[in-house]
Amino acid sequence: MIVITEKDLFHVHTYRCGHAEEVEDEAYIKRAIEHNARSIWFSDHAPFPGNPFGSRMGIEQLEEYLTTLCALKERYKGVIDIHIGLEIEYFPSFDKEGYYKKLKADERMDFLLLGQHMAETGDKEYSFSWDKERLKKEEYLVLGNAVIDGIKSGYFDAVAHPDRVFRRLKGWTPEAEEMANRIVKAAKEHNIPLEMNLYSMRQKNLYRPEFWELAEGCDRIIGLDAHSVEEVAE
Repeated sequence: MIVITEKDLFHVHTYRCGHAEEVEDEAYIKRAIEHNARSIWFSDHAPFPGNPFGSRMGIEQLEEYLTTLCALKERYKGVIDIHIGLEIEYFPSFDKEGYYKKLKADERMDFLLLGQHMAETGDKEYSFSWDKERLKKEEYLVLGNAVIDGIKSGYFDAVAHPDRVFRRLKGWTPEAEEMANRIVKAAKEHNIPLEMNLYSMRQKNLYRPEFWELAEGCDRIIGLDAHSVEEVAE
């Protein structure tokens, strides 16, 4: 199980995702060393075969991502621990195609972080295609169920920003509480830590204290969700 302390910088992205600072990976490492960090955990947004989604690296960049970080891991050995992973959604169709098993089998991959930004709602159909009204009413249900299925799959080492499932809800309802309890129950049963996301805490409606009250007793880790050097050890 992933264990994170205040000396470990967890959940760092790179320029490859297309919405992070255009700097080399080493800049994040140097920043971490300046702040006397024990480790840095890279988890850029994972690609999928065929590049069906935006806001993430392309599948053709994955090999370079792993190769580059492996070289840096060796270069800084004894100075700082570098962990290589991916933040990735759980989609049943890609599971059936063996994609997650392939990623887990790569010895260069230290961990997979479940970050459910959208859900598969049919054969290669996804929740981001819904209209705004449906998203407001139903998105938390399909995202929550996808998180639970992802936890149960056994592929993932932690869950990123689980409370972000409820990002479109203006209030907190009994139905939201039921979903939150189901996520928490799955995490406890499968010994999967939940990430309290510092980026979410700075944004409106992404951090839900109601969720974390229900998650009392869960294993928790603090994640930066850093998309720039300044967001590392700020």
